[in-house]
Amino acid sequence: MPLLEEVLSYIKGLWLLIQGNGEGFRWLDFSESGLWRSFTAMLWCLPAIAVTWASWRLYYLSAMPTGTTVGFGFVFKLLVVDLASWLLPLVLVFVLARPLGFAAAVVPIVVTTNWLSVPLSYAMAVPAAIRLVIPGSEGLTSLIWLVLLFVSIGILFRLLRIITGNQTLLATALTALFLLPSMMMGELLQQFFGLIPT
Repeated sequence: MPLLEEVLSYIKGLWLLIQGNGEGFRWLDFSESGLWRSFTAMLWCLPAIAVTWASWRLYYLSAMPTGTTVGFGFVFKLLVVDLASWLLPLVLVFVLARPLGFAAAVVPIVVTTNWLSVPLSYAMAVPAAIRLVIPGSEGLTSLIWLVLLFVSIGILFRLLRIITGNQTLLATALTALFLLPSMMMGELLQQFFGLIPT
């Protein structure tokens, strides 16, 4: 698993790319080993994701009848939902790359989006943490979450645009590919696993 110093260098490269600076490519590892190492980003995201899970657990229990309990199975189901939502867009990128003509960009897309998930996960954990420590803050945290969502979409688009050689249409399509299937899969699995209060 990459050490913190290495992860921070990747994030610096992402920041440069998001700003439109191609120098950022030099801070990232696009080799075969770098591709597989980028999937360890999920491990770096776990502390932030755990905060989000704790917030969802609190929301779930508050909406369910008194006496409702949840155990390890609840957390495991949340993990499955997050993993599926994270991996589905990457699978679609691999499947569609050749037909849509962006096969050469697949590795940079996967590596950068995997590492981008680290700072974005911690940013998205902020409203979840606020909800945990400040009762009745649902309105505020929902607003913060919405703002962060739009900022994340903008960041993802800028990153994908420079990776695809400033092909705006392709970057837009890829941004939608990362967002829509992931959100649909997440909602479908949450309903399937009974993670949404009834």
